[in-house]
Amino acid sequence: MSPPLNVTSQYDTITETAVRQFQIGNGLQVTGVFECYTAQKLLDLHMDDGYVDDGTILPGYLYKVHVPVFHNRSVETVATLYDSQMNILHQFIVRTHGQNDKDGDALNQFAGDGSTPTGLSSFDLNSPEPDPVSYGPYPINRAVQGLKGNAAIVISDIRDGILLHTGEWANWNPSMPMPNSHGCIHGHPDDIKKVWQILINLGVTMHQNTGGKLPYPYKPQGL
Repeated sequence: MSPPLNVTSQYDTITETAVRQFQIGNGLQVTGVFECYTAQKLLDLHMDDGYVDDGTILPGYLYKVHVPVFHNRSVETVATLYDSQMNILHQFIVRTHGQNDKDGDALNQFAGDGSTPTGLSSFDLNSPEPDPVSYGPYPINRAVQGLKGNAAIVISDIRDGILLHTGEWANWNPSMPMPNSHGCIHGHPDDIKKVWQILINLGVTMHQNTGGKLPYPYKPQGL
């Protein structure tokens, strides 16, 4: 797109021209206004970041949690916990589906309560959340800073409080799908407990829960 856009926080003439070019190129009504139809088209074209895990862990990190996802986030997947040498320590079922809108459609990764963003982010072990019904009684893992993919765009500049946790869900049992989250990664209670225990045995420090306070005060220990 020409001319190139700089981040100015201003909807200036250059931005309006870029929006008009995008609308022309995609058969939209040309207004120069970034309204809902233009925004939806941009998301449809570019929300899939194409991120694929490279099977490695960055230097200096003690662990990595790999969570594969489907386009349909209603499908639960199997996450893998690795140590710093990419040895498999635990595999467990997770759900990354966020909340739905008023029409029953899933909120996207850029919405506050939408599905968990794809990509790579740093992770850290925190003490339990104060609400065990919503978050479970065990320590949680907090996504601290997005590094690649959509995570690099939204964590934690747009979205924070994305956690790996469980819950004390009413009338739920492990044979059932887990409930939708508010953008977090849900796991079964026994698995979240085991992840915590494994990380402690690895030498990972359980930091005091920050409650989403920014900037994050600790050095993240995982990915």
